Amino acid sequence: MAVGTVSRVTGTALLSLSALLAACGSSGGGPPGAGPPGSGAASPTTPSRQVVSSSATQPPVGKWKDYSGPPVTITVWMYPQDDPSLYKAEGEAFHKKYPNITVKYVVYPEDNYVTKLNTTLQAHHPPDVAIIEDQAWMKAGRVVELTDYLEQWGVSASDLNPGGIGRVALEGDPKNGIYAIGDWMDGNVIVYNKKLFDRAHVPYPSATRSMNWQQYAEVCRKVARPNPNPTKTIYGCSVPDWAFGIWTRWLYGPDGRKTEGYMNSPAEVQAWNLGTKLVREKYAPGGGVLRSLPNGEPDLFAQGRIAMTWSDFTFAKTYKANRIDFGVAPFPVIEGSPSFVDTWTAAWGTFTESPHKQAALQYLKFIATDAQRIVVEKSFIPPLNTKVAAAAHYGRGNPIEQQFLTVLRQAKRQVFIPPMGEGGYNSGDIYTKMTVQGKTDAKPFLDDAARKTQPLLDRAWKQWESLGR
Repeated sequence: MAVGTVSRVTGTALLSLSALLAACGSSGGGPPGAGPPGSGAASPTTPSRQVVSSSATQPPVGKWKDYSGPPVTITVWMYPQDDPSLYKAEGEAFHKKYPNITVKYVVYPEDNYVTKLNTTLQAHHPPDVAIIEDQAWMKAGRVVELTDYLEQWGVSASDLNPGGIGRVALEGDPKNGIYAIGDWMDGNVIVYNKKLFDRAHVPYPSATRSMNWQQYAEVCRKVARPNPNPTKTIYGCSVPDWAFGIWTRWLYGPDGRKTEGYMNSPAEVQAWNLGTKLVREKYAPGGGVLRSLPNGEPDLFAQGRIAMTWSDFTFAKTYKANRIDFGVAPFPVIEGSPSFVDTWTAAWGTFTESPHKQAALQYLKFIATDAQRIVVEKSFIPPLNTKVAAAAHYGRGNPIEQQFLTVLRQAKRQVFIPPMGEGGYNSGDIYTKMTVQGKTDAKPFLDDAARKTQPLLDRAWKQWESLGR
């Protein structure tokens, strides 16, 4: 899973929100505003034909009964996943348990996945099950709420990883309703090369506490081995532009509604100044080096050319194949912040107008229960359900998996931000000014970003809150 999953809001999602607002009777066009933290300004690039009515209603939730109807085939839509063999195993196990339900997986490119789903919603004929990639579908009442079903299936929200549950609940908060369920759990973490740390006589990072940017920069300098020849340089760490806003509360506050004093806080300024200085002084790789590699920093790490870097756990197989002895730590945080790990899951849900509702819910019950154990057996990443992970002894006999599970305990829910368009905070632009153009103080750029983003954020919230009325 790419890092873009952190808090991605695509141009398609922006147009989707605009269309939903129009369908719900709201005035005005698509919501302009800043791009999501860590990804720069979003730019609408897809046709604005996604018109989604909010006329669908939530079906009543009675006492749960397993599907006993005639044979049926349900369609399950997704974009490419990191481990396709997992879904093959889940599909086979599901059909064995429920032989009267056949699962047909449909995979679309991630770039136009939301567009295609919006088209089906506009036509009032969505798939049976899909990855719920756009929270506007939840807000507009187009997705079946699963909260009561999960309770009947014996699944408690408290059993789910707190970061992962933020992906399946409206506005990231289970109090607002859970509308999807994931099977696996992954996250953006720091991986470190033990050999390079040992050579520099530097203690390994903690698995239970994030370094702040001051500490991260100090360790980075100690473990690096700069060289005039970039191909021989051992970088100490990575500093991606999205790292300074990977937790949305750093930029928008605890309720996601204020930029001033957060986006341009002294801690944010310090983090930007410390991090970009590492790039300017070549302790961290710059864009030229990273663009030469398909996966950027993870490829450098697999080659033994960087001592610590961001990674999701799907790269663990590559590191092991390359015989890198590595450890895992939580993501660096700004000064004064709690430890943090950004996490995600495939958020499976069904729509109020899906054609085979009961069979679709049966599949979601399977994802919420049996599939959690299949993830432990068949995958190298843990299940969303932490209770299942513990009971099934995820990581037993595998120290790196055990450490990853420890690190994931630092996961926090993202603060929800409504989708915004162009014109506000753009981490990529600030990063270029400070790493390519050589600017050394982020404060004026962050002050300007906070000033420009606030009115856009206010409008985005106003439009978001009008959905579903």
